[in-house]
Amino acid sequence: MNPSTPTGPDFYRERAQRYAEQAARFQRLSGRISNLRGAAFALFLVAGGLSLFGSWGWPGAVTSALSLFGFVALALWHARVIAAQDISERWLRVNGDATDRVDGTAWHRLPNDGSQFRDSEHPYTDDLDLFGPGSLFLRLSVAHTYLGQARLADWLSRPAAAQELEARQATVASLSSDLEFRQRFEVLALGTFGRAGAGSKDAAKDPEPLLRWAEGTPELARRKALVLVARLLPVVTAAVLLGSLLHHLPAWSVAVALGAQGLVLFLARPPVSRVLAAVGEAEGMLTQLGPLLGLIEDSVLHHPERASLVRLLGDQKATLALSSLSRILGWFDLRHQGLVYPFVDLALLWDVHCTLALEGWQVRHGRYLRDWFGTVAEVEALSSFAGFAYDESDTCFAEILDQDGTLSVLGLGHPLIPSDRRVRNDVDSLTSGHALLVTGSNMSGKSTFLRSLGLAVVLGLAGAPVCARRLRLSRLRVATSMRVRDSLAEGISSFYAELLRLKAVLEAARNQPTVLFLLDELLHGTNSVERQAGARWLIGELLEARALGALSTHDQGLCDVEGELAERLELCHFRESVEDSRMKFDFRLRPGPVSGGNALQLMRELGLAVPVERG
Repeated sequence: MNPSTPTGPDFYRERAQRYAEQAARFQRLSGRISNLRGAAFALFLVAGGLSLFGSWGWPGAVTSALSLFGFVALALWHARVIAAQDISERWLRVNGDATDRVDGTAWHRLPNDGSQFRDSEHPYTDDLDLFGPGSLFLRLSVAHTYLGQARLADWLSRPAAAQELEARQATVASLSSDLEFRQRFEVLALGTFGRAGAGSKDAAKDPEPLLRWAEGTPELARRKALVLVARLLPVVTAAVLLGSLLHHLPAWSVAVALGAQGLVLFLARPPVSRVLAAVGEAEGMLTQLGPLLGLIEDSVLHHPERASLVRLLGDQKATLALSSLSRILGWFDLRHQGLVYPFVDLALLWDVHCTLALEGWQVRHGRYLRDWFGTVAEVEALSSFAGFAYDESDTCFAEILDQDGTLSVLGLGHPLIPSDRRVRNDVDSLTSGHALLVTGSNMSGKSTFLRSLGLAVVLGLAGAPVCARRLRLSRLRVATSMRVRDSLAEGISSFYAELLRLKAVLEAARNQPTVLFLLDELLHGTNSVERQAGARWLIGELLEARALGALSTHDQGLCDVEGELAERLELCHFRESVEDSRMKFDFRLRPGPVSGGNALQLMRELGLAVPVERG
């Protein structure tokens, strides 16, 4: 799709190296600032103590105040340096992950494989390896938020509506060449985990508790009397403290004032804790949401074809609202300053006032938060598709046809096989009521071909790039029976499990719009006589229901079909050759049935002394 883009492991590796060097520079600077902060705070304590309890008096108080000011200034500078280091480390990780995605099968070690979305009852996701280790989700996903991963999984699990599909294709095409936007977006999304994306095994947090809080009603603000006292008491306490320093009031009056403030903190603790629990767990998501939406809005300004990206934002000024939220959350950062926070919280009722500010934001903007998260999720899913289009030059978008039950594909390949080892095949026009019967020996490529065909349809109807040179299809529903397992817990044998799966495929063909069925080693758990009788009946029923599809088998007897069924089945095969007593596979689809098998040859290659049969 993008034959001129400079992708490849070396391209991403060079970008990663730049950011690794940048992160190392920030780390060294951070260490020096940390030492200065410690010295400033020590001077603040010593000078303050000598001023209050020693002979330094006012000079000590001034020195302590200046030291505290220096400490705060250094803390602010340190925060900026740490943030810059964090950004560099996230850029490093993004390009490291991109390197793995295009470096053979290195993408298997990426952390987010979508296992949480596996569903053994789904019509095709398990059979086509959409989720879990070594899955399509793992290869595609650059989504780091929980909702982004869920959105991508949803798109892979069901076809898009016609109008939505066109919009997705257009947006993916626009994003595919915009590497800087996609990586910058991923860098910001990684920030939802905190420092440098937390680690290599991120577990994206479900924002639902946060969204329930945002859509709920304030708690602390309803306690009017407590709020009034919390607003007045710090002023009174400050006046009492000043009076004590000037020797107009006794020292115990300060203790009484601070005790009253401690009581307010105690009474406010339940609602404050609940707000902190809802917001604190999602603080990373909230602080990055504004920059993420700002990046989307800026992108749409420069690329009008991406206007669909902001349809969920509505008329609200999302970036301004989230900027104010970030300021409030910034006040909460004081909680991470273990040496200073307890004193400030007691003296100023810090947590109470921060919670009231959060609840004010909740009233004004909370009901829009779900849509804002949804917009980010959509862009993450689109970026996952666009990154695949950028890295895989020989891909295309599906052409959706108006007529019912049609599928043709040129240069079909499997998207999870490295491009330098990928073998491509063509499927001429396959229409409703017709199917491919694929025969071939072990390891020749039958199952991979069926999965390639299924993945092409799934990706094509999701608006994603397809691993093919051209794909034309009508709107199809995919149903498969390929990887059937027994169940000891339910007392189900693998053969019975396969029958249940085949029944579901047949019911889907009879009750849904045109179904693409993919059946691997049909009825392999029974004898050849019953297998052939049952398979011919099932194939006839599927084709009679106007389904189309492909099925594979080792049983060459299934190729002996007559009458109308013979007219509806196109026979094709994969085969092997023997060179120097070893088998070679070219994985090319050829017309007609296969002749012979390779089971005995494979056994001999493994050192099993199977005798040679004499004719």
